[in-house]
Amino acid sequence: MEKKQKAIQVYAIIICIISVITILISLSSLVSALIDRGDPLYANNYELNLTSFENFKMEILKSTQKDQAYIPNDQTLHKMYEDAKADKINLTKHQTHRTIVVSSLITFFCIILFGTHWWIIKKISKEQLKN
Repeated sequence: MEKKQKAIQVYAIIICIISVITILISLSSLVSALIDRGDPLYANNYELNLTSFENFKMEILKSTQKDQAYIPNDQTLHKMYEDAKADKINLTKHQTHRTIVVSSLITFFCIILFGTHWWIIKKISKEQLKN
C-alpha cells in the first residue's frame, strides 16, 4: 500500500510541475499576443513595411525598378497601401485572438490539473502522517 501511495504522489508531483511549466509558457504567449494586438503594424514579419505610406511607396518602387514592371501612380499606390495595411491589421487581430483564446484555455485547464493533483498530494501526505 505504501508503494502505491508513493507512486501516486510522484505522479501528482510530476503533473503539478508540468502544469506550472505549461502555465508559464501559455502566459508568455498570452502577453506576446496582447502586445501584438496593441500595435498590429509592428507585429510579426510582413513582406512590406506598412508603418507609413512613404516607406511602402519606396519598397514598391524598388521592387518595380528591378523587374522593369509597371509603376502605379500615387493614387493607386495609396489604395494599395491602405488595402495592405487593413489586411495586416485584420491578420494580426485574427492571430492574436486565436492565441489569446488558446493560451487562456490551456492556462485554465492547467490550473485545474494543478489544483486537483495538489489536492491529491495533500491528501496522501495527511494519510501518511496518520499512519
